[in-house]
Amino acid sequence: MVTVRLENIEKVFEQKLPTGEVSKVFALNNINLTINDGETIAVVGPSGCGKSTLLRVIAGLERPTNGNVYFGEKIVNEVEPKDRGIGIVFQNYALYPHYKSKGNLSFFFKLRKVKEEEIDERVRVTAETLGVGFEELLNRKPGQLSGGQQQRVALGRCIIKEPTIFLLDEPLSNLDAKLRERTRIELKRLLRRFKVTTFYVTHDQVEAVTLGDRIAVMKSGVIQQVAPYNEIYRHPINMFVANFIGLPPMKFMDVQLKGKKLVGEGFEIEISSEVANVIGNEDRKLALGIRPENIQFKMTQEAGYYPVKIDVIEPLPNEGAKYLFFSFKESVEAITKADLNFEGNVGDTIYVWFDPAKIYVFDKETEETIVAQDKVFSFTNA
Repeated sequence: MVTVRLENIEKVFEQKLPTGEVSKVFALNNINLTINDGETIAVVGPSGCGKSTLLRVIAGLERPTNGNVYFGEKIVNEVEPKDRGIGIVFQNYALYPHYKSKGNLSFFFKLRKVKEEEIDERVRVTAETLGVGFEELLNRKPGQLSGGQQQRVALGRCIIKEPTIFLLDEPLSNLDAKLRERTRIELKRLLRRFKVTTFYVTHDQVEAVTLGDRIAVMKSGVIQQVAPYNEIYRHPINMFVANFIGLPPMKFMDVQLKGKKLVGEGFEIEISSEVANVIGNEDRKLALGIRPENIQFKMTQEAGYYPVKIDVIEPLPNEGAKYLFFSFKESVEAITKADLNFEGNVGDTIYVWFDPAKIYVFDKETEETIVAQDKVFSFTNA
């Protein structure tokens, strides 16, 4: 096992324009990240944000334009991928089609002329590690395997080398939902058992929450925030993170500070003196965010509740809930969460209340967080 440290990593790709000029594109921009010994970091972000490029830099498949990659105390920028002690599983499993599964697992060792008895023992131990049913896959070629079975073989090929670092690039994305859930749990067991330093790239928040000890959220080649999921969910550092983490995503509404109230289109919220002081200027452009579970509603009018019309009802039986999408005066959309037995219909009027202790307030120009539930971000005080 080993600690991985990324120090001021930049990756620049050059693109020649029709004019003949060369344009520089920053795929990674000033990345600083430490993956602790035995820790799993799950990296999430939209397509094209640099997740896979960062994995390839750690693997040595891409050389950083600037900055250093450390394995322990050693800089490995010039170390070849084969000498880094890494195990990689890609979204495309990249199995050798003409080899049986056993041959795919043992190929690494045959290249190094390891004795057949040692190879057989490593294959046996790996088959036991990967659980019931894996051994029967060993004599089949990839074309005879399902997507889930190919994925298990790709994981086996990664594990059999006993790497000091696992690099997993969306390894479950090609599986159907049911198989993905089962494989995700199996993979969590394996990571817990091996306690190998792991860099896990995914676009799936459920995978990130299940597998990651910490989560790194990326946007446009920059890591926005790194923390355990609960910390990011409750205290996102900016609007992008707040919107990206959480299902369904947080909605934003324009508001204005007036005394000790946040006033929006069709509603207002009493706030504390502390929050009002942090916001400071009443001319400051603000956005209010609130998660569905923190919006209460009633079917009849009560003091402090505001009337809205239901636009969409999304039932989610697996959560035992329905999400009600609604708008203030047909322009500002938000979501509240109802029980699965909620009997209202699209077009019905409900009455909503925002819990002042659960609101998020953002500076709309910088997109930085001012208030996240019970936490005030003083660095945005301007």
